[in-house]
Amino acid sequence: MNPKHTSEEINSYFIEQIKDYAIFAMDTEGIITTWNQGVEQLKGYKEEEFIGQFYGMLFPEEYQQAGKPENELKVAFENDVYEAKDWRRRKDGSLFWANIKLTAIYADGKHIGFTKITGDNTEQKKLQDQLAARQQSALEHKNTELQRINLDLDTFIYTASHDLRSPILNIEGLMSILKEELDTANALNDTTEEIVLRVVDSVNRFKRTIADLTEISRMQKGFSENPSDEMINMKEVYDDIIADLNKPFSLKNCFIHTDLQVYQLKFSRKNFRSILYNLISNAIKFQSPDRDCLVTIASRLEEPYVVLSVKDNGLGINSRQQQDLFTMFKRFHDHVEGTGVGLYMVKRILENAGGKIEVESEEGVGTEFKLYFPAAV
Repeated sequence: MNPKHTSEEINSYFIEQIKDYAIFAMDTEGIITTWNQGVEQLKGYKEEEFIGQFYGMLFPEEYQQAGKPENELKVAFENDVYEAKDWRRRKDGSLFWANIKLTAIYADGKHIGFTKITGDNTEQKKLQDQLAARQQSALEHKNTELQRINLDLDTFIYTASHDLRSPILNIEGLMSILKEELDTANALNDTTEEIVLRVVDSVNRFKRTIADLTEISRMQKGFSENPSDEMINMKEVYDDIIADLNKPFSLKNCFIHTDLQVYQLKFSRKNFRSILYNLISNAIKFQSPDRDCLVTIASRLEEPYVVLSVKDNGLGINSRQQQDLFTMFKRFHDHVEGTGVGLYMVKRILENAGGKIEVESEEGVGTEFKLYFPAAV
């Protein structure tokens, strides 16, 4: 090292001759006071064009108009440093993606200005953008594939349910004829009648499964067609459901209490009725034989949701069963009819609309479902 040069001079030469980074100093108002070769390399300004100018000229026009240069100085002064990756402007007006560090400088505790270091990350950003574009393209391709697979699955479900309906009806008719023939031939004893009844019961369960598959197919189709929402009155839908449930006297041993703090909901009426019907009918079906059936239906506003809860004091389920509660065709009680599709559809309908469902249950105590519907804006 040449002893004729002081460390301050060497440091100055070092900064001036760096070409990969624009390094310069400013006074407290942002007026440029120094220059290095990196300024010309990255920004295109010679020393005489650069020193004495407000550093805001290095920003895109819209940034200047928005007061961004002044704001960066303010942040750097308040926090001692400002760091960012953002667009910056060259002398010829072109933009480049810059890595920026603006530092407040002090002497004897007094603020005397700022230093600015700028690097060109344009190539890195270009690679990042290309990678992001490829990932987006791959994601879109995957989504297209999933949509095709879902369409194929929906078609299969519809075709299978349609094609199975005819032979099942034939079996049902033949069993009816067989029972009559056995009765006519005096061959219908306890054993043969039990066999016939078991076959008929199996046929009925099969018919219910086909009906559920058809309903799932319709639900999937409804998702793709985005059923229109409307402002519905939850009390009116509830009253309509209760009227239906009362027809076969399902409610004769069950008391339902309502506490609807929110009446209005923007949602598909058909889907809301399906959801509420499923939960009320389940509460009735799975009531406990050891106590009077009590169901509480309540609604309240919990931004950003309208929360509807359906609580019963029925059989309940244990924590292990709750993990599979919303799985298709999953059942935990066999003493009542059902296929295990209802709660699956409730969850799918809610989640497709941007909502969610939660459950709290204790075996032998009861169950509470909490349904979160997006609140209308």
